[in-house]
Amino acid sequence: MNENANWLVSKLQLKYQPVGMMFADSIPEEAVYLKKSGTACIAPLIFSAAKGKTVAIDKNSTGYGCSAFYLGYADWIFDGIEYFLSNGPVPTDRECERFIKTPALAKEFVESYIPKQQTSKTYIFKPLLSFKEDETPETVLFFANPDQLSALVFLIQHNHPLDFDRIKTGFASACMAMATIPLKYARNGESKAFWGLHDLAVRMHLPKDIMSMAMPYALFEEICALAPDSFLVTETWKQIEGRLGV
Repeated sequence: MNENANWLVSKLQLKYQPVGMMFADSIPEEAVYLKKSGTACIAPLIFSAAKGKTVAIDKNSTGYGCSAFYLGYADWIFDGIEYFLSNGPVPTDRECERFIKTPALAKEFVESYIPKQQTSKTYIFKPLLSFKEDETPETVLFFANPDQLSALVFLIQHNHPLDFDRIKTGFASACMAMATIPLKYARNGESKAFWGLHDLAVRMHLPKDIMSMAMPYALFEEICALAPDSFLVTETWKQIEGRLGV
Protein backbone atom coordinates (compact mmCIF):
# COMPACT_ATOMS: atom_id res chain seq x y z
CA MET A 1 0.00 0.00 0.00
CA ASN A 2 1.15 3.56 -0.64
CA GLU A 3 1.54 6.28 2.00
CA ASN A 4 -2.03 7.59 1.62
CA ALA A 5 -3.49 4.08 1.88
CA ASN A 6 -1.50 3.35 5.03
CA TRP A 7 -2.65 6.66 6.51
CA LEU A 8 -6.31 5.90 5.73
CA VAL A 9 -6.13 2.44 7.30
CA SER A 10 -4.49 3.95 10.38
CA LYS A 11 -7.13 6.68 10.74
CA LEU A 12 -9.97 4.18 10.39
CA GLN A 13 -8.52 2.10 13.24
CA LEU A 14 -9.40 -1.04 11.31
CA LYS A 15 -9.37 -4.27 13.30
CA TYR A 16 -9.29 -6.29 10.08
CA GLN A 17 -6.96 -5.59 7.17
CA PRO A 18 -8.28 -4.38 3.80
CA VAL A 19 -8.36 -7.30 1.37
CA GLY A 20 -7.41 -7.18 -2.28
CA MET A 21 -8.73 -9.61 -4.90
CA MET A 22 -6.77 -10.66 -7.98
CA PHE A 23 -6.72 -13.60 -10.37
CA ALA A 24 -3.96 -16.18 -10.76
CA ASP A 25 -3.37 -19.24 -12.92
CA SER A 26 -2.92 -21.57 -9.97
CA ILE A 27 -3.19 -21.86 -6.19
CA PRO A 28 -0.16 -20.35 -4.40
CA GLU A 29 1.70 -22.69 -2.05
CA GLU A 30 0.98 -20.50 0.97
CA ALA A 31 -2.77 -20.21 0.28
CA VAL A 32 -5.58 -21.74 2.29
CA TYR A 33 -8.49 -23.18 0.32
CA LEU A 34 -11.33 -25.65 0.45
CA LYS A 35 -10.17 -29.18 -0.36
CA LYS A 36 -13.40 -29.89 -2.24
CA SER A 37 -16.51 -28.12 -3.41
CA GLY A 38 -20.05 -28.28 -2.09
CA THR A 39 -19.21 -28.49 1.60
CA ALA A 40 -18.98 -24.97 3.04
CA CYS A 41 -19.66 -21.26 2.64
CA ILE A 42 -16.66 -19.34 1.32
CA ALA A 43 -17.47 -16.13 3.23
CA PRO A 44 -15.60 -17.09 6.45
CA LEU A 45 -12.69 -18.21 4.28
CA ILE A 46 -12.54 -14.83 2.53
CA PHE A 47 -12.84 -13.13 5.92
CA SER A 48 -9.70 -14.97 7.03
CA ALA A 49 -7.80 -12.93 4.42
CA ALA A 50 -8.58 -9.84 6.52
CA LYS A 51 -6.75 -11.58 9.37
CA GLY A 52 -3.59 -12.12 7.34
CA LYS A 53 -4.22 -15.26 5.28
CA THR A 54 -3.81 -15.72 1.54
CA VAL A 55 -7.01 -17.37 0.30
CA ALA A 56 -7.45 -19.17 -3.01
CA ILE A 57 -10.71 -20.27 -4.63
CA ASP A 58 -10.81 -22.14 -7.93
CA LYS A 59 -13.27 -24.27 -9.89
CA ASN A 60 -12.49 -27.27 -7.66
CA SER A 61 -12.80 -25.47 -4.31
CA THR A 62 -15.86 -23.25 -4.55
CA GLY A 63 -17.78 -24.26 -1.47
CA TYR A 64 -21.55 -24.31 -1.93
CA GLY A 65 -23.12 -24.21 -5.38
CA CYS A 66 -24.05 -20.55 -5.01
CA SER A 67 -20.38 -19.59 -4.84
CA ALA A 68 -19.53 -21.63 -7.92
CA PHE A 69 -22.31 -19.80 -9.76
CA TYR A 70 -21.60 -16.26 -8.55
CA LEU A 71 -17.84 -16.60 -9.10
CA GLY A 72 -18.36 -17.69 -12.69
CA TYR A 73 -17.53 -21.39 -12.48
CA ALA A 74 -21.05 -22.79 -13.03
CA ASP A 75 -24.12 -22.05 -15.15
CA TRP A 76 -26.64 -22.49 -12.32
CA ILE A 77 -26.75 -22.99 -8.56
CA PHE A 78 -28.95 -26.08 -8.23
CA ASP A 79 -32.37 -27.17 -9.45
CA GLY A 80 -34.96 -25.70 -7.13
CA ILE A 81 -32.88 -22.76 -5.93
CA GLU A 82 -35.87 -20.47 -6.51
CA TYR A 83 -37.88 -22.52 -3.98
CA PHE A 84 -35.02 -22.61 -1.50
CA LEU A 85 -34.70 -18.79 -1.59
CA SER A 86 -38.45 -18.27 -1.19
CA ASN A 87 -41.13 -20.41 0.41
CA GLY A 88 -40.51 -23.94 -0.82
CA PRO A 89 -41.01 -26.75 -1.32
CA VAL A 90 -37.28 -27.52 -1.14
CA PRO A 91 -36.12 -30.71 -2.89
CA THR A 92 -33.66 -31.44 -0.05
CA ASP A 93 -33.79 -31.76 3.71
CA ARG A 94 -32.86 -28.07 4.09
CA GLU A 95 -35.32 -25.44 5.31
CA CYS A 96 -36.29 -22.82 2.72
CA GLU A 97 -34.84 -19.40 3.55
CA ARG A 98 -37.89 -17.18 2.78
CA PHE A 99 -35.60 -14.35 1.68
CA ILE A 100 -37.68 -13.59 -1.44
CA LYS A 101 -41.49 -13.51 -1.55
CA THR A 102 -42.16 -16.00 -4.37
CA PRO A 103 -40.25 -18.63 -6.38
CA ALA A 104 -40.89 -16.65 -9.57
CA LEU A 105 -39.22 -13.55 -8.12
CA ALA A 106 -36.35 -15.65 -6.79
CA LYS A 107 -35.75 -17.26 -10.18
CA GLU A 108 -35.78 -13.84 -11.87
CA PHE A 109 -33.23 -12.61 -9.34
CA VAL A 110 -30.81 -15.50 -9.86
CA GLU A 111 -31.16 -15.34 -13.64
CA SER A 112 -30.18 -11.68 -13.55
CA TYR A 113 -26.76 -12.72 -12.20
CA ILE A 114 -25.95 -15.51 -14.66
CA PRO A 115 -22.26 -14.87 -15.38
CA LYS A 116 -21.73 -13.52 -18.89
CA GLN A 117 -18.29 -15.09 -19.00
CA GLN A 118 -17.10 -18.25 -17.31
CA THR A 119 -13.63 -18.28 -15.80
CA SER A 120 -10.98 -20.91 -15.22
CA LYS A 121 -8.76 -18.56 -13.23
CA THR A 122 -8.13 -18.81 -9.48
CA TYR A 123 -9.48 -16.07 -7.22
CA ILE A 124 -6.86 -14.82 -4.77
CA PHE A 125 -7.93 -12.84 -1.69
CA LYS A 126 -5.15 -11.50 0.53
CA PRO A 127 -4.30 -8.44 2.63
CA LEU A 128 -3.34 -5.42 0.55
CA LEU A 129 -0.08 -5.37 2.51
CA SER A 130 0.78 -8.75 0.98
CA PHE A 131 0.58 -7.58 -2.63
CA LYS A 132 3.93 -7.48 -4.41
CA GLU A 133 5.06 -4.50 -6.48
CA ASP A 134 4.10 -6.24 -9.73
CA GLU A 135 0.65 -7.25 -8.44
CA THR A 136 -2.44 -5.04 -8.63
CA PRO A 137 -5.79 -6.06 -7.11
CA GLU A 138 -8.93 -5.77 -9.19
CA THR A 139 -11.08 -4.99 -6.15
CA VAL A 140 -10.65 -4.03 -2.51
CA LEU A 141 -12.78 -5.35 0.34
CA PHE A 142 -13.22 -3.78 3.79
CA PHE A 143 -14.66 -5.51 6.85
CA ALA A 144 -15.78 -2.65 9.07
CA ASN A 145 -18.00 -1.61 11.97
CA PRO A 146 -20.67 1.14 11.69
CA ASP A 147 -18.31 4.04 12.47
CA GLN A 148 -15.79 2.84 9.90
CA LEU A 149 -18.48 2.17 7.31
CA SER A 150 -19.81 5.68 7.79
CA ALA A 151 -16.35 7.06 7.13
CA LEU A 152 -16.04 4.99 3.95
CA VAL A 153 -19.44 6.24 2.76
CA PHE A 154 -18.40 9.86 3.32
CA LEU A 155 -15.08 9.31 1.55
CA ILE A 156 -16.70 7.64 -1.46
CA GLN A 157 -19.00 10.65 -1.85
CA HIS A 158 -16.45 13.25 -0.68
CA ASN A 159 -15.82 14.51 -4.21
CA HIS A 160 -19.31 13.58 -5.51
CA PRO A 161 -21.84 14.56 -2.80
CA LEU A 162 -24.83 14.48 -5.16
CA ASP A 163 -24.05 11.08 -6.68
CA PHE A 164 -25.96 8.62 -4.52
CA ASP A 165 -25.31 5.85 -7.06
CA ARG A 166 -21.69 5.56 -5.97
CA ILE A 167 -22.76 3.31 -3.08
CA LYS A 168 -25.13 0.43 -3.67
CA THR A 169 -26.63 -2.06 -1.28
CA GLY A 170 -29.46 -4.56 -1.18
CA PHE A 171 -30.32 -8.24 -1.23
CA ALA A 172 -27.22 -10.21 -2.14
CA SER A 173 -25.41 -13.29 -0.96
CA ALA A 174 -22.11 -12.74 0.82
CA CYS A 175 -20.05 -13.98 -2.13
CA MET A 176 -21.95 -11.65 -4.48
CA ALA A 177 -21.28 -8.70 -2.20
CA MET A 178 -17.60 -9.55 -1.68
CA ALA A 179 -16.64 -10.65 -5.20
CA THR A 180 -19.26 -10.69 -7.98
CA ILE A 181 -20.67 -7.18 -7.79
CA PRO A 182 -17.46 -5.20 -7.12
CA LEU A 183 -15.70 -7.14 -9.90
CA LYS A 184 -18.54 -6.23 -12.26
CA TYR A 185 -18.07 -2.56 -11.34
CA ALA A 186 -14.32 -2.84 -11.94
CA ARG A 187 -14.71 -4.53 -15.33
CA ASN A 188 -17.26 -1.89 -16.39
CA GLY A 189 -15.06 0.99 -15.22
CA GLU A 190 -17.69 2.13 -12.70
CA SER A 191 -16.77 4.13 -9.60
CA LYS A 192 -19.16 2.32 -7.31
CA ALA A 193 -18.92 0.43 -4.05
CA PHE A 194 -21.20 -2.27 -2.66
CA TRP A 195 -22.15 -2.33 1.00
CA GLY A 196 -22.75 -5.96 1.87
CA LEU A 197 -22.89 -8.78 4.39
CA HIS A 198 -26.61 -8.43 4.85
CA ASP A 199 -26.84 -12.17 4.13
CA LEU A 200 -28.53 -13.53 7.26
CA ALA A 201 -27.45 -17.10 6.48
CA VAL A 202 -23.82 -15.96 6.69
CA ARG A 203 -23.90 -13.31 9.41
CA MET A 204 -24.12 -15.95 12.13
CA HIS A 205 -20.67 -17.20 11.07
CA LEU A 206 -18.94 -13.80 11.24
CA PRO A 207 -18.48 -11.17 13.98
CA LYS A 208 -21.81 -9.50 14.66
CA ASP A 209 -20.43 -5.94 14.52
CA ILE A 210 -18.98 -6.00 10.99
CA MET A 211 -20.28 -5.53 7.47
CA SER A 212 -18.44 -5.26 4.17
CA MET A 213 -17.69 -2.51 1.67
CA ALA A 214 -16.18 -3.67 -1.62
CA MET A 215 -15.05 -1.53 -4.55
CA PRO A 216 -12.85 -1.47 -7.65
CA TYR A 217 -9.19 -0.78 -6.93
CA ALA A 218 -9.43 2.52 -8.84
CA LEU A 219 -12.07 3.78 -6.40
CA PHE A 220 -9.94 2.68 -3.47
CA GLU A 221 -7.04 4.72 -4.86
CA GLU A 222 -9.38 7.70 -5.23
CA ILE A 223 -10.55 7.68 -1.61
CA CYS A 224 -6.98 7.17 -0.36
CA ALA A 225 -5.89 10.31 -2.23
CA LEU A 226 -8.82 12.29 -0.81
CA ALA A 227 -8.46 11.09 2.78
CA PRO A 228 -5.66 13.40 4.07
CA ASP A 229 -7.70 16.51 3.24
CA SER A 230 -11.03 15.16 4.45
CA PHE A 231 -13.03 15.02 7.68
CA LEU A 232 -10.49 12.48 8.97
CA VAL A 233 -8.36 15.41 10.20
CA THR A 234 -11.19 17.10 12.12
CA GLU A 235 -12.09 17.10 15.78
CA THR A 236 -15.28 15.21 14.94
CA TRP A 237 -13.34 12.25 13.61
CA LYS A 238 -10.82 12.47 16.43
CA GLN A 239 -13.64 11.79 18.89
CA ILE A 240 -14.87 8.81 16.87
CA GLU A 241 -11.31 7.57 16.40
CA GLY A 242 -10.88 7.64 20.15
CA ARG A 243 -13.74 5.24 20.76
CA LEU A 244 -12.61 2.95 17.91
CA GLY A 245 -9.46 2.26 19.88
CA VAL A 246 -11.38 1.25 23.00
